[in-house]
Amino acid sequence: MKMANLIPLSDNKKPFATADGSISFYNIDYKEGYHAKSIGAYTESLHKFVIPSEIGKKCNEKHSIWLLDIFFGLGYNIATTIEFLERKNIESKINIVSIEKDESLIKLVKTYNILWPKKGYSILKKLIDNKSYKNYNLFLIIDDFYRTTKYINCKFDIIYFDPFSISKNPEMWQIPVYKKLYEILDEDGCIVTYSCRDKIRKDFYKVGLIPYETKKLPDAFQPGTVFYKRLRL
Repeated sequence: MKMANLIPLSDNKKPFATADGSISFYNIDYKEGYHAKSIGAYTESLHKFVIPSEIGKKCNEKHSIWLLDIFFGLGYNIATTIEFLERKNIESKINIVSIEKDESLIKLVKTYNILWPKKGYSILKKLIDNKSYKNYNLFLIIDDFYRTTKYINCKFDIIYFDPFSISKNPEMWQIPVYKKLYEILDEDGCIVTYSCRDKIRKDFYKVGLIPYETKKLPDAFQPGTVFYKRLRL
């Protein structure tokens, strides 16, 4: 029986199973999935965002971490981050600012019980309702990226840059966006994205961000990129 027959269509989003067993959705309007079916939603979040960000190491160095999540989407990057930190018993305060203009995604995350990692999503749902739980704070902003960043006045240790692809969401893959990310990134912070396109790396470099390739995922799936303001020794 097909997954689409097991799980109903949610607004303009169609569910599908990914390679690691985790569930993602296909956005009918954008004509693109939120994750790569061939590698797995959870695996992609873990290996393209959480691990390359070195958030565990940063938590060992600082008592408080600021993470900017662009965009919330299905919440995988946040849920996977929380699951990762819970396994390491991290006690640092984790302040998460997440931007998302599609409010229906928040309802989807709260409604569906099939998303995993289970502990990560359990805590994420508590944060959506209460904003704070344990050592986590979530500032969920339902708005446009440009309007939101006009009133952000803090520096981030980590930025997850996860819009749809450049062919589907070209307005987010522009130098003015990269300049804004540079401005709000801490001097020792990093920006992590799933993309490895040369043009994107070169354009990030033009605004002062140095690209480093992340490790390839299983089955030779393309690597992502992590950007820093300083050279890594």
